[in-house]
Amino acid sequence: MRIPKIILLSLSLLIGLYFLVILTLNQSLHVFNRDNNSVNLQEFEQKNVTSVDYHWAVLLNYNIVSDNKYNYVVLSQVDSKLKVIRLDDALNNVILFSNLPLLLLGIFAIGIPFYITRKQKRKLDKSLEVVNDETNKLLAAFNIVPPKVEQQNTISKLSLALIELNKQINEQQHKNIISQHQDKLTGLIDRHAYLQHLQTQLELAQSLNKKQALLFIDLDGFKQVNDSFGHSFGDEVLIQVAQRLATVVRNRKLSHFAPTLGLELSLSRLGGDEFSIFIEDLHDDNLPIEVAQNVLQEIEGDFVLGNKLIKIGASIGIAIYPDSAANPNTLLQMADVAMYRAKTDGRGIYRVYSPEMGNKMRRYHYLLEEMRLAMTSQNFSLSFQPIVNVHDFSIDYFECLVRWHHPTEGSISPAEFIPIAEDSNLILELGNWILIEACRQMAAWYNAGMNKVRISVNISGVQLAHTPLYDWVMETITKVGLPPKALLLEITESCFIDASENVISDLEKLRQAGVLIAIDDFGTGFSSLSTLANLPVDVIKIDKLFIDQANINPKYEKILNSISGLGKTLDLKIVAEGVETAPQFELVKKLGIDCIQGYLISRPETSKDVGSKMISKNVNHIAMTGTGVYAPQTAKAPVVQIKVG
Repeated sequence: MRIPKIILLSLSLLIGLYFLVILTLNQSLHVFNRDNNSVNLQEFEQKNVTSVDYHWAVLLNYNIVSDNKYNYVVLSQVDSKLKVIRLDDALNNVILFSNLPLLLLGIFAIGIPFYITRKQKRKLDKSLEVVNDETNKLLAAFNIVPPKVEQQNTISKLSLALIELNKQINEQQHKNIISQHQDKLTGLIDRHAYLQHLQTQLELAQSLNKKQALLFIDLDGFKQVNDSFGHSFGDEVLIQVAQRLATVVRNRKLSHFAPTLGLELSLSRLGGDEFSIFIEDLHDDNLPIEVAQNVLQEIEGDFVLGNKLIKIGASIGIAIYPDSAANPNTLLQMADVAMYRAKTDGRGIYRVYSPEMGNKMRRYHYLLEEMRLAMTSQNFSLSFQPIVNVHDFSIDYFECLVRWHHPTEGSISPAEFIPIAEDSNLILELGNWILIEACRQMAAWYNAGMNKVRISVNISGVQLAHTPLYDWVMETITKVGLPPKALLLEITESCFIDASENVISDLEKLRQAGVLIAIDDFGTGFSSLSTLANLPVDVIKIDKLFIDQANINPKYEKILNSISGLGKTLDLKIVAEGVETAPQFELVKKLGIDCIQGYLISRPETSKDVGSKMISKNVNHIAMTGTGVYAPQTAKAPVVQIKVG
């Protein structure tokens, strides 16, 4: 059992005072005896007093006697005569005066430090309680429960709490460092940390004169997963892809693990559905190709998400250090260029970067910048190609086609600049200009009497994904004063496959307003024919490929016949694209196809040419029928037609 400090201090004070009193009394009696001070001295016969034994008297040099009334201190004895002084007088007249400073000094010497110590201890205890309360709040905030220790005091509690808090802070700092370098979804390092690692490794490779390689991996079909199943499924696919790529890195012994971070540095998620693997030591030129093949095999395996089985692919670009590039950003960019070539060449494959790809990339960026300038300088123009009925060649509608006349290069093919516009999203600005200019021109023709003719405008997948279609179209035609029934929108079959529910809903609302919808390049996509029953379409445009092959390959003729029959069954208008010869015309007419488009009828022409050839010469016919006539042209040399979407 522990004795409280205050009790020990009190006992020490009492004992000290006790001995001080005895010592002072002893000294005082000695002075009386030495100086023969007669104050209050008495004499007794020894027989008249008796000895008294007090426990404290053993500390005195004098005996204590009593006459049964008072106690006396014997100062001296001569024979039977005792010289004494009353004990009370000795205490009252001697002790309190002769040793008062010493007594007070003793009291203050012990009492004042004790008082100060107690006051400081109370302050300290109060401060410690405040600190302890705040520490407990911190512990609660971090959900920390410090270990229990027997006979804990405030100091020991604080000590344990600070130890636990320090552990928690160190762990949190470590997590923060990792978080700064880590992709939150997949747990791989992010693009910034990956580029830092590349910088270090390329510098090392330069000093050791060795080759390295980088794989740029982009998933094929990932957008369809997001659109079809939602982003939560897409996120799960990305997580599983990261795990499969990590397996490839481990199995191929390409790992570069950072113990301090606890992260793999040779594998990164660059963003979106893009990943990259770095090969530090290219001891074998075939190694990156073998790794790419392993990656393709892993990604092409089934992804099981709940009760759904999902299949995707990947396109891979490979860049070699120092052959392809000498710094991290450029090496990554060249691998990206090679990846785009892989996508262009068919997807699900890999390509190694070559200088020819670099030339294509420089051409890409050059045309992109020139297109931005062309938008401001109005170097784009529109041409119009008629689509006519196979029986009387009356104009059903004009397809609007964009043309670019470069100030130094001359005419640039739409097949070259349209994909760049779509890839850079510049198609949004260009497409908006095309729609409003086409509708403005059609409004002029409509007011001139061609009220049975429509204008057709191609809509790209990028526009479908980024533009509120219904609001955009209705606002445009209202602005230029064109009725909805005078507009037709052409959308490629592949865009219909990727279209969201909102896009389908907007297309249906446009149809209800009077706008017609056409599937362009039908037969080149991957949709089932049965989906036509549910798509909001009015027109099917058969791709030129089928027309070119129909007179050569009987199977193509049978396909055309099936499409024509399907159109009649579903009450859809069928248009044959790319009709350039009389035999092609006779075939499509025989198959019951409604309309034709191609150089046999007319090349794309400017609005001025259309006006001079048709409106000025057929005013009466237009007034009576609401349309014009484009008869087949003779002696036309077959020319490859380029469609712009």
